[in-house]
Amino acid sequence: MLMEEQDQVSRPFFSGEAMQVIIKYRRHLAIIGILAILLSAIFSGPAFITPLYKSTVILYPTASNSISKVLLSENMGNTKDILEFGEEEQTEQMLQVLNSNKIRKRVINKYNLLEHYQIKRGSKYQMTRLFEEYDNNFRFRRTEFMAVNITVYDRDAQLASVMANDIAELIDSTINRMQKEIAVKAFKIVEAEYLNLKNEVQTKEDSLTVLRGLGVHDYESQSEMFNRQLAIELAKGNEAGIKRLEDKLEILSKYGGPYVSLRDALLHDKKQLSELKARYEEAKVDATENLPHKFIVSNAVEAEKKSYPIRWLIVVISTFSVLFLAILIFGVMEVISGRMEFGIKKKNFPLSFTEQKETVQPHRQHSPRPVKAETVTAKKPLREETAESIPVVTEAAPENTTRTTIAEESNVNKKIKRDNNNIEMDNYFNSSNLVKLVNKWKKHLLIVVAASAILAAIFSGPFFITPMYKSYAVSYPANVEPYSEESATEQMLQILNSQDIVDSVIKRFNLAQHYEIDHDYKYFKTMLLYEYNQNVSISKTAFESVLIEVYDKDPVMARDMVNAILDFYNKKIRRLHKSKYAEVAGMYSGQLQRKKAVLDSLKQVLYDLGTNYGLIEYSAQSQEIMRGYLRTVYGNNAKAINTKEVKRLLENMQIKSGQLIEVVQMIQDEARTYVEVKLDYELAVRFLNANMTYENIVTYPFVADKKSYPVRWIIVAIAAVASFIFALLIVLFLENRKKLKSEF
Repeated sequence: MLMEEQDQVSRPFFSGEAMQVIIKYRRHLAIIGILAILLSAIFSGPAFITPLYKSTVILYPTASNSISKVLLSENMGNTKDILEFGEEEQTEQMLQVLNSNKIRKRVINKYNLLEHYQIKRGSKYQMTRLFEEYDNNFRFRRTEFMAVNITVYDRDAQLASVMANDIAELIDSTINRMQKEIAVKAFKIVEAEYLNLKNEVQTKEDSLTVLRGLGVHDYESQSEMFNRQLAIELAKGNEAGIKRLEDKLEILSKYGGPYVSLRDALLHDKKQLSELKARYEEAKVDATENLPHKFIVSNAVEAEKKSYPIRWLIVVISTFSVLFLAILIFGVMEVISGRMEFGIKKKNFPLSFTEQKETVQPHRQHSPRPVKAETVTAKKPLREETAESIPVVTEAAPENTTRTTIAEESNVNKKIKRDNNNIEMDNYFNSSNLVKLVNKWKKHLLIVVAASAILAAIFSGPFFITPMYKSYAVSYPANVEPYSEESATEQMLQILNSQDIVDSVIKRFNLAQHYEIDHDYKYFKTMLLYEYNQNVSISKTAFESVLIEVYDKDPVMARDMVNAILDFYNKKIRRLHKSKYAEVAGMYSGQLQRKKAVLDSLKQVLYDLGTNYGLIEYSAQSQEIMRGYLRTVYGNNAKAINTKEVKRLLENMQIKSGQLIEVVQMIQDEARTYVEVKLDYELAVRFLNANMTYENIVTYPFVADKKSYPVRWIIVAIAAVASFIFALLIVLFLENRKKLKSEF
């Protein structure tokens, strides 16, 4: 006959046992449920929870933020339309602006939210509490349609709608204020360049006026007319007329080159001045005018019904939670009292080797008779085995049957004891056994948990862990261009994490002493950088902006370090840009000197051709020389041609005409390129001397009034839970050890 044993059966809690508890304590549960409904309805009322009203504004950002690029005629080909809705990038930028402390501070100051939220002035953490209330009541998110949703909760329905609409209006002024900081600086740079070029144009015009006063009005036409008249006077033999014309030609040859250079440069400068004036007007519009940055889809209206709390939801959740907890407690009470055991039932189990041996009657050699197998209940619950493993004696053993040796019996008994021990350990981890075990050792466990919580509270205090305060800033890059395929934000991240900025911050605030790191320590530099990286975090946000966070035991120093990092960032970008602009300016400066030397040499050659050879202008002089040489002069002086002078000029023209044409053309080309190089040089010098900033700060750092690290309640909670689990494991080990001793 087979034996029975106890085994743990896996059964869900809400089965027969749970129903037994519910039926047995149905009256208690009914009373508890009614009390839970009444109490949750009472404590979720306005006397205990302030009702909040919700107001919502839905808007879209505009596609373009520059007024000049969408309004001025020179930029009408721009793809961005003033009436076009913004895309994901503009939406993320608007969300970042809405979450900035610029809007937060303006709303707090305008509506005096410190008193509105009933936060006592001068309290220890007044700003932290104020910002937490603001973050809880003012929410900004992106909708699935790429719009921006502004939601405001407040106990005053009218004030909630007013604040929501006001925040939507503050977007324009905040973005405009941020852009004006850049636009005004850009306007001043363009204005200075425009005025400088305008003064240069005026100077060139004054110089041309002086040259005109000397008699150089139009080099080409004058040279043609003078040479034509000289030919006539030479034909007449009028020495006085020839002398006067030669004097004029000498003046023309002397000042003709400067006149041509100034005239061509003036034409080029006026063209550049016209283009620069258009930029000047654009920058002026951007610096002085404002443009809305949003399309409001839905304005906030005064709510008629509160949005928080939802009383029926609180009542339902509270009632079900209380009932579930009550059923659990009643079930634990039943288990502890021993009135109920969950999921225990009898099963057949194999006998030990010794017990099996005892069930078989000893056989004598001459009494071969069958022996019936009998089922004997096991003294200890063992693990279940198959029916084939149960040895059953169905007939008498023959006289020559070999008896089991003592060694085999010992091995079987050891195996059975190991199985018993495993079953005992499994039973300890059974839910009902765990509850009994906790109840048995409850005082010890309470002492351990309480002691660990107290010690955690003590050792997480300021005496053992230095409290750290956090200050942060959120910024966008500005006035920079990516060096390769990275974005401007990634470039800003790389520069902010550069080693020279880290070293500059360490040096300015003497962080080695501040972090109490000994200079003689073997790994001084490594430890210093480790502390810096632990306390300074620079990362990219979800809105493509850069977040700079600094933790320090001094809240003022944390704020100053954030400002210093941004300041060193500007200086580094400025230094990088100026080094390149200095190279460009130096290159253009050398090119200008070479161009000027070439122009001076060409002017000297032109002067020599005019004074020594009488060659001023090729086309006019060659025409008159050929007329005199061929005697095709008409009029009274047709017979009075100075043949000797004509031949001299003809010979000079034959020898030097190519050089004359080449010099005149080269002077014109060199003068034009000289002006172009000069404009590029002045542009490089303008950026070299400009002190620009390279960030748009959305959220400025502030002095924290509450520590951010450590969070003591989390440390205490984790320590208490960990100590409870560890103590429970030790209790299980001790209980199992007792069982093992009792077995052996």
